[in-house]
Amino acid sequence: MTDFKTGLTQAQVEAHLLKGEVNIATTSASRTTKEIILHNTLTLFNFLNLLLFCMVLFTGSLKNLLFILSVVFNTGIGIYQEIKAKKTIESLSILKQAKVLVLRDGIETQVNKEDIVLDDILFLTKGMQVPVDVRSLEEGLVVDESLITGESEFIKKHIGDEIYSGSLVMQGNTKVQVISVGNNTYVSKLTVEAKAFAMTKSQIQKNIDRILKWITIIILPATIAVFLDQYNFLEIIGTNAVILKAVAAMIGIMPEGLVLLTSVALAAGVLKLSTLGTLTQELPAIETLARVDTICLDKTGTITEGKMSVENVLYYGDNQSEIDDIIAFIVSRDAEQNMSTIALQSKFQTPQKTYDVVDYLPFSSELKLQAMEIAGQGTYLLGAFDMIVSELPAAVKADIEQYLKSGNRIIGLAHSQGHLTDKGVPKDASLLALILIKDVVKEDARDIIAYFKSQDVDVKIISGDYPDTVAAIAKDVGVTGKAIISADIPEDMATLQRVVKETSIFGRVTPPQKRNIIQALQKNGHTTCMVGDGINDILALKQSDCAIAFGSGSEATKAVAKFVLLENDFSTLPNVVKEGRKVINNINTVASLHVVRVIYSTILVFAFFLFKILFPLDPVNLTLVGILTIGVPTFLLVFEKNEAKAKDNFFRNIFLNALPCGIVLALTIFTLGALAKGEISIEDVGGRVLHYQHYAQSEILDMAMKTTITQVVGGVQIFLMFLLCRPLTRFRLSVILLSLVTFIASYFIAPLMSLFGLSPVEFYWPPMWYDFLTIIIVLIDIVAILIIRFILLKTVLKEKPKEIEV
Repeated sequence: MTDFKTGLTQAQVEAHLLKGEVNIATTSASRTTKEIILHNTLTLFNFLNLLLFCMVLFTGSLKNLLFILSVVFNTGIGIYQEIKAKKTIESLSILKQAKVLVLRDGIETQVNKEDIVLDDILFLTKGMQVPVDVRSLEEGLVVDESLITGESEFIKKHIGDEIYSGSLVMQGNTKVQVISVGNNTYVSKLTVEAKAFAMTKSQIQKNIDRILKWITIIILPATIAVFLDQYNFLEIIGTNAVILKAVAAMIGIMPEGLVLLTSVALAAGVLKLSTLGTLTQELPAIETLARVDTICLDKTGTITEGKMSVENVLYYGDNQSEIDDIIAFIVSRDAEQNMSTIALQSKFQTPQKTYDVVDYLPFSSELKLQAMEIAGQGTYLLGAFDMIVSELPAAVKADIEQYLKSGNRIIGLAHSQGHLTDKGVPKDASLLALILIKDVVKEDARDIIAYFKSQDVDVKIISGDYPDTVAAIAKDVGVTGKAIISADIPEDMATLQRVVKETSIFGRVTPPQKRNIIQALQKNGHTTCMVGDGINDILALKQSDCAIAFGSGSEATKAVAKFVLLENDFSTLPNVVKEGRKVINNINTVASLHVVRVIYSTILVFAFFLFKILFPLDPVNLTLVGILTIGVPTFLLVFEKNEAKAKDNFFRNIFLNALPCGIVLALTIFTLGALAKGEISIEDVGGRVLHYQHYAQSEILDMAMKTTITQVVGGVQIFLMFLLCRPLTRFRLSVILLSLVTFIASYFIAPLMSLFGLSPVEFYWPPMWYDFLTIIIVLIDIVAILIIRFILLKTVLKEKPKEIEV
């Protein structure tokens, strides 16, 4: 039995440890290493590739097994990057974990969450996230269970009430007893269930899933069409050759690197952000971050240092020492320890005497004050000057206006003979003192705001301070515009949507109003980012598209954030946004390169089936082309510095670039196959005339056809790379030239061509004729692609071609 006054004894703690009743959970919301390996390995496309591998193995053509190396490499890279990102996130998460205050042997002790045992007595304070399931032992606790239940209402807990792990403490400083730990906690049980559901996916991931869904739909009919078509040539070229060509057609339909491209880019983004002192708590949030066009800031700790000090005290009561003592006594009871409280405690230190407290209302973000009723003296209210008294004399108003324009935060002390009740605080209080608090603007705040403005990111300041105070500081850092107070913020959403368009500074804002402002911006079509560190920011952080918290912020705030700035350095935010943009922009740029092969392969499979034309390639033929014109270039381009504002042009790029290239390549390969269809006669070196039922029966003709097709495919894919990389930068041009030079050079290396089943370039006639023919075909294809793009721009996209082609 636990003694509520002294907590568990050391012997009781050890007994619980022996029973395993300690807060170590084996369930985790993130995937384990084993799950990551299985997720990346056991895919439909890997299964199909394994099946095709076995079919090629049956033929005994070992060099045609090279395609499986690409599959293994892609899978391995994906697993490596995801595991590395997982370990980075876990190591950074340890840095942001807060310890928990427990009562053991009558002594209050800080312990790690994993060291909490069953029946422990804990102290929950405002801003905490409840680490285990507990039962309240005292009154006064208000929690937010929305992370668990989805309901955003705050719930007042009474003695005996259960509080689930994962709940956020919004008010109170209360003693509780642990009733469940480890895997038995409510949140751990939810985690097990949650694993049955899909992870949240970014827009890019959803777009790629749509492509994979379409491919999955066509894969079965395509497989049937391929094998029925190749069966027509069984007697002509033999079983092994038919299998190889069927496998080559199927490989072309499967986009091996498309999924890898996204997972590697996002994981690399996580690793890069970790070097900037930023913890990424949700992988898809990197993409959301790249799309942010409105950033909302709380003034304190973001554009200001958050190191407040009391500049002056204006007294309006007779007994200054009594006023100082009352303030010191009230703030000594304040457990929130926000910046204002710390400044007040520094100025008004240990009270000279104690008071008989009848009732105490801790600081409320909603009311923007705290209150204390003292026996025989009435109620004292300490908080925002305009929230503690209803009317102020003209002289006081003049003083306030002067100091507000200087950027001061003004806190007041007022007194009433009334009582604290469940309905609220007295409304008849009279002012005793005004406390002027000053915060210093960060040196780099102006540069940070200027960066966001230069990137067309609108900046809104949403603060609990008085609008004039906020406006004065905002002006110092370059944020200008209309400023309004809480009372002028409409409750009607349609009206609020109009207000947020023309307002940049919001003062005296309550937590629900912060959330409503974010929601109004979203309804206006904006992608919002909220940066905050306090309990009063939680509702806005949860509502925003991209929530960013400071490492020094409350545990509850960090729990709802997508990113945590571990070093509390607001100046890193531009670099965080740049990294998000780089990841998404580069994926948008190069994804089309992986899709073009799917397009022309799919068209060819059904076209060859309808017209009974042999698929001309073997699996090994396109391996080299894929490496030099898709694999290596996309791997390089995905890490390019690209800080432009992210656009939703994923499918536009595919429609405008990959689709024309895919169609033209399909028509070209189909035409070559159709022209070579039927019996053919050639004269050998000795002058003999050789007759073949099909060109594929001649090793020389078959190799010449494969070489021409691969050269055309490579040339068109390099041109597609050029289209996608505009406007050209030095890095992009270097990647294109590297791809072009290595691709051309490879055809002059006879052993390499032999490995990939192709003919090397030879400097005598007639073999050189085929190479000149290839150049002509590539040039014709490029003209055809430009014509199709022009038609698509004019008719479907309805854009001016000259704006795109520049």
